[in-house]
Amino acid sequence: MSSTVSKSIWSNFSKRSQSLSLKNKALKTALLSPDLPFGPASLKKRSSKAQYNSPIGLSEIYPLAYQILEQESVDCYKRIEKIESKISTTQDQTLKEELNDLKQQLLVDAEINNPEVIYNANYATNSLDRTQPVYRHYLKEQWKSYSRMLTMQRLESLSVIPDTLPTLDPQVDVQLKFPHNNVERWIEPGTLLSSNATCKPPLLEIVEFKESKNDLYTVLMVDPDTPDLTNDSFSTTLHWGLKDVQLSNEDPIIDAKKLVENPDYEFIEYLPPVPEKNTGKHRLAIWVFRQNEKLSNVTETSREFFDIRKFTEDHNLVPIGAHVFRSIWDRNTENVRETYGLPKGRIFTRERL
Repeated sequence: MSSTVSKSIWSNFSKRSQSLSLKNKALKTALLSPDLPFGPASLKKRSSKAQYNSPIGLSEIYPLAYQILEQESVDCYKRIEKIESKISTTQDQTLKEELNDLKQQLLVDAEINNPEVIYNANYATNSLDRTQPVYRHYLKEQWKSYSRMLTMQRLESLSVIPDTLPTLDPQVDVQLKFPHNNVERWIEPGTLLSSNATCKPPLLEIVEFKESKNDLYTVLMVDPDTPDLTNDSFSTTLHWGLKDVQLSNEDPIIDAKKLVENPDYEFIEYLPPVPEKNTGKHRLAIWVFRQNEKLSNVTETSREFFDIRKFTEDHNLVPIGAHVFRSIWDRNTENVRETYGLPKGRIFTRERL
């Protein structure tokens, strides 16, 4: 690494996390060397590297810009120290929360222009340390630029909103996949899945963009397309119900292992989608709620004719995220029904008048 690049706060990890640095030494050297002595890392051929010439003036401008940005970071950390001192002495809980919010924002400001952080945020998104506010900031911006809009578009175009709940102001990124069949891919909202793919519970990841330490969550998976012949309409079936699920920035996953270790999380066991023949595509909506306290009086919740709006009102739950996939009858559906001890599905036909 060139000695002309400042070695101040961004090189000091006594109080900063090592995750704010690049692990790959070669990349780090290339990123922080103003004159790129070996050429850009994108150049693979030795001849190309030998012919490379750094842009005129870069070796003078880069260290100066780095030094200015690093000094801004130093100033932010000085303000953070003063705020931490105030937090430790104040007894006012409201003031503590305000000061902590300010501290979180300053932690973002202190690292947002760090070249190593920027590189990690753009090229190592799957391994980011989500306990660091600056990485959560970058993840949130990426989510808002695409995934958030896609999810809302699917929820509204498929009429999950308002057929289940009236509205949603997304605060978290809800991702799901079904790893039991070795398909290690995240499901895009609105995807039509086979009965084999959904025969076992999904793995859920709830990505918080705020500081999260052991927050509690409720998850409801509902199908609003269950035929109701008595009323010549449709009813909602609760396919899965989780409560008091403890998650954090470090541990955002709900999987089979966690449910086995915490059997109290599941108040309604997972029932896979098993649409009856000729009932069309069923929407399976996964709603996520952040709890203020532990839920009570949910053991008597009925799976059939589930009223999700009443449930959320009774338990003071406000949705913070959602996902949706679809299911339709296929040749494997009856096998899934048999596995779960369900009666044979009906076959619906049109009546000719």
